[in-house]
Amino acid sequence: MITRMSKKNTISEEDKNMFAAAMQGVKRIIQKKTISPEAPPKKTFKTTLIFKESEPPLFFSDYEKLDSVGSEDKLDFFRPGIQHKMIRNLRKGQYNAEAVLDLHGKTIEEAREILSHFLLNCQRKGIRHVMIIHGKGRSHSKPIIKNKLNHWLRQTEYVLAFCSATAQDGGTGALYILLRR
Repeated sequence: MITRMSKKNTISEEDKNMFAAAMQGVKRIIQKKTISPEAPPKKTFKTTLIFKESEPPLFFSDYEKLDSVGSEDKLDFFRPGIQHKMIRNLRKGQYNAEAVLDLHGKTIEEAREILSHFLLNCQRKGIRHVMIIHGKGRSHSKPIIKNKLNHWLRQTEYVLAFCSATAQDGGTGALYILLRR
């Protein structure tokens, strides 16, 4: 016999007895410790750059004509011969950045000079995977530093590949870069 239960109805004695019989011999487990998963710690990077005055900076030309990119456009550049697995892992953010450069609020000339020293320093230290945070620019115009980086990074042989970062690392406001050994 099937009976409908409403909020006002209570459990019948027959059902209570059947439940008690089914649960006979079952021992209650008392959990004293509860474990809640913790969010993974945020990646933190600390890099000390050493600029050598005697070292000539890299030259980046502004005369190369590439299409301008918007703040939400993804960047991708890979030199021939790079393994597809490395490209896939770079796009997924699978490599830990060994150094991070933040170019927020820099002028074009400051960014050019800092980038030059940063790449030379990374090359000297044998750093292979880096991240550059360039920001997305102002909402009403094209991102200037992002467009400059898109031009400049293609011009140096130190850079084998670069692509926009994953959302957790800044999305289209940052780049993952693979450097030559």
